[in-house]
Amino acid sequence: MGTCGAAGPEMGIRTDGTEYFRAGNYVLENVKFANSPFSVPQLRLEKMEALGIHRQLVSPNPITYFYHVPTKDGVEFSRRHNDQMAEVCRTHTQLVGAATLPLQDVQASCEELRRAVNDLGLVASYLGTNVAGRPLSDPCFADLWATHEALGVPVMLHSAPRGAYEDPGPFFSQWELDVISGFNVDEGIAVAHLLFGGVLDRHPALHVHVAHGGGFAPYHKGRLQTALSKRPWASGLLSRSFDEMWQQLSFDTAVHHADALRFLVDTEGAERVLLGSNFAGWDVEDRYQELLADLHLPAKSQAAILGDNARRIFRLS
Repeated sequence: MGTCGAAGPEMGIRTDGTEYFRAGNYVLENVKFANSPFSVPQLRLEKMEALGIHRQLVSPNPITYFYHVPTKDGVEFSRRHNDQMAEVCRTHTQLVGAATLPLQDVQASCEELRRAVNDLGLVASYLGTNVAGRPLSDPCFADLWATHEALGVPVMLHSAPRGAYEDPGPFFSQWELDVISGFNVDEGIAVAHLLFGGVLDRHPALHVHVAHGGGFAPYHKGRLQTALSKRPWASGLLSRSFDEMWQQLSFDTAVHHADALRFLVDTEGAERVLLGSNFAGWDVEDRYQELLADLHLPAKSQAAILGDNARRIFRLS
């Protein structure tokens, strides 16, 4: 808290009892951050036990990607953040951590990723889908993907609320639609950029894990594939097959409905679906065991989703 210049961040409880979290000009209210499993490791472990979760990969807070702040502030915040993440995970071995990166400076991001993995023991990067107006397909990020490949660590994608970095506009400013629907839209578009922009094609060892069941990407897959086969601009665009590149993606179970989860597992395979909880959030998936039970999966498939896939993808012992 308070280590990114004017952007803060800060969290607390106002005199009227309203919970808040501020990052720059963006303020999220009525989500319990202070003195909660979001910020107190012991409370997190107790909630994990209550939900039957034995080990957890902890993510950065998407509100604090800070890609739009001055580069110096972003680089320094990322280093402090990752140091703290590593310390929490060393102290509480039920937790493993993902690194945040200052994507406004690609070379600094590569250096910080190497440090986070080699020196701090973090097991993945955790990135947003909009880098101050630049998509992930921008050629400037080429060294970043190559560094992930060289280190053998996955990329995890989770959108930030649009209001955290831009004016969300009339379509996403009401009813918290930048969070409720914007995440899914932005994550689905990010997958399209990684595909059409050739990122997956040029980096066959890059693994990308996408939150919220992949946004709308898995349900949009046929349209993406059709575009590659029929649109004039797609001729000769990529050198590898669609199916090969799509296998570089994995998705989580945070879709809130058994029918949606059944579609995801049926179309993508249990080996590419990981348990995702939106842990401690207003939208926490605390019914994940019930949702999985409703699918009546073979024991091996259920075990894959509940932990085996995570151990394999993130190389956890």
